[in-house]
Amino acid sequence: MNTPSSIPPSSEPTPSRPRPRSLIAYCLERDTLLFSLKMALLIGTLLAAINHGQALLTGHFTAGEMLPLCLTYCVPFAVATYSQAQGKRQRDLSTRELVVADEQRAIETAQHEQIE
Repeated sequence: MNTPSSIPPSSEPTPSRPRPRSLIAYCLERDTLLFSLKMALLIGTLLAAINHGQALLTGHFTAGEMLPLCLTYCVPFAVATYSQAQGKRQRDLSTRELVVADEQRAIETAQHEQIE
């Protein structure tokens, strides 16, 4: 049960501390998608050459191998997207923590000056 008194003050969203963005929002950023696409093309092509190169070079590549070939590109795309999103999210959370610490320090300083 989350009553106002059971939620620590540092986790309450305020105007200066908005709610953290969702992981999906980071994943859908243009630069994240472009980076992930480039990594998928590069790494996917290397993996495809390793895993399916023999069949492609000898002409024994069948339609049944098309799905595994496509998945060879999907895995690096997913890994690159997830790692980019997590990195950006961590960066934003660290920045937010620094801002909150600065705000708290300013409040404490102002309170201390009022006492004196």
